[in-house]
Amino acid sequence: MTHMHPVIARILRRRGITAPGDVAEFLSDKPSKTYDPFLLRNMREGVDFVLSAIDAGKPICVYGDYDVDGIASAALLVRVLRFVTDKVSWYIPSRFSEGYGLNKEALRNIAAAGGRVVITVDCGSVSAEEVLYGRSIGLEMLVTDHHNIEGRAADCLIINPKQEGERYPFTGLAGCGVAFKLAQALQRKLSLPKGMLNGALDLVGLATIADIVPLIDENRTLAKYGLRALNHTRRPGLCKLIQRLGLAGRTINSEQVAFIIAPHINAAGRMGEAQDVVELLLTDDAAVIERVTGELLAHNAKRKRVQEKVFAICDRIAARIFAEGAPIGVINAGDAHEGITGIVAGKLKEKHNKPVIILTKSAGDSPGRSYLKGTGRSVSGVDMYGLLQKHGDMFEKFGGHAMACGFLMDAVHEKRFCAMLTDDMNALFARAPDLLTPTQPEPDAEIEPDEISPAFIEQLNTLEPFGNGNPAPLLAMRGQVVSNLTRMGNQGQVLKFSASGVRCVLFGRADAYYDALSSGKAVSLFGCPIVDVYKGKERIQFKVEHVI
Repeated sequence: MTHMHPVIARILRRRGITAPGDVAEFLSDKPSKTYDPFLLRNMREGVDFVLSAIDAGKPICVYGDYDVDGIASAALLVRVLRFVTDKVSWYIPSRFSEGYGLNKEALRNIAAAGGRVVITVDCGSVSAEEVLYGRSIGLEMLVTDHHNIEGRAADCLIINPKQEGERYPFTGLAGCGVAFKLAQALQRKLSLPKGMLNGALDLVGLATIADIVPLIDENRTLAKYGLRALNHTRRPGLCKLIQRLGLAGRTINSEQVAFIIAPHINAAGRMGEAQDVVELLLTDDAAVIERVTGELLAHNAKRKRVQEKVFAICDRIAARIFAEGAPIGVINAGDAHEGITGIVAGKLKEKHNKPVIILTKSAGDSPGRSYLKGTGRSVSGVDMYGLLQKHGDMFEKFGGHAMACGFLMDAVHEKRFCAMLTDDMNALFARAPDLLTPTQPEPDAEIEPDEISPAFIEQLNTLEPFGNGNPAPLLAMRGQVVSNLTRMGNQGQVLKFSASGVRCVLFGRADAYYDALSSGKAVSLFGCPIVDVYKGKERIQFKVEHVI
């Protein structure tokens, strides 16, 4: 970049990117920060394991997960293995009848269908009992995963950058990133065409962005090349989905992946079964592609309808709970559709700025007993994983991380569970009284309206892809008196207005900011300028996040 705008330089400094080489790598259209796959612990042994199975003609089943990362990982590894064997299949468990990760019934079915080798993607690191069972019925197991390993690890080869004793330089890969490293290792070992890897980058970019892993270091490289591949994908199923979503002919960025493409793929696992989505990413069959893309659009439309109803019910309960002074919202939603409870919990924690856990009825594994499935979302400063892990004796299943957790517990524990979490949160408050006090984020830089131009946005776009670890810059326009204020959208929750000649838009919080914007007084607008495409025409607008 010949003449870097001062605002861009300030954003980079605030993100700790100051050395000339680091700046060049961060802004490069062809980043090079990537690592030798054989640096991953057990990679050499894992490659030998796979090649031994192929040489012996053993049928291989790739076992994934029902979210974008698990689906894309399965499709990637199946496609790679098809270069060297025709004995490969895949399995995606049901969110509703099986839950996340390996389960014994699935392994039993895989073995009964003739499977002899199971390679997991995006799951399996802590499936100790399931791996032991799989081996007892004659299955050979290899785990590739990226989740934290707490407690007893599976007794088999594990390729996971977060496992104990790992020396890989970057631990933040998505599950699809780990599967891609295995693909890289296989390509090198077998001298397969590099086009095999290039042809998988669209899936890696899709999964890396969708799984909200930090878009830094090697992930930034994978996401950049992945987005480029996604924009030029020749994968018929993805092309059709992109067309059906109205994105054909447009440059797809990380925001469109996260908020348009990924939710439609995730909708299959939330509202139905995700097994066919792997086929969508692999097949050339036009009839299959038409059917599955149609199902994804229908699933997502249903997901939105169900989500709105469940949110309305849970929000009324949350308002009552928090009005009574509760530091955490534990909401029993009864028979609510469990496919959307995670989204609802996330929206409630954003609205109320407090951790939220939603409980739903579940069949569990033991007939005659009542179970509750829990999905939690937390706020900055509250480690939900640590909070719940202390009460692990109450859970039949448990997993997650600081900001999101899931569990299954016997319903008899519900009252004790709520009481203990309340005590734990009150103890946190005693140590940090301002823990949940909302704070306005500090802007990356201030900008004048006349600085917002196509040339500036072009430089701003070199900071893409935005996401976890590299959020869209927050810029402040100070002293603005707005004009032409208009409510838009079905519920009037979108505001459009002008500020010193700059077109502005604010999504989702119209009620919170309408009075300030309509007062005629000067305000500070915090957000980021973007190029909006409407009916084929591009126009600059300032996307407002909050107002002071």
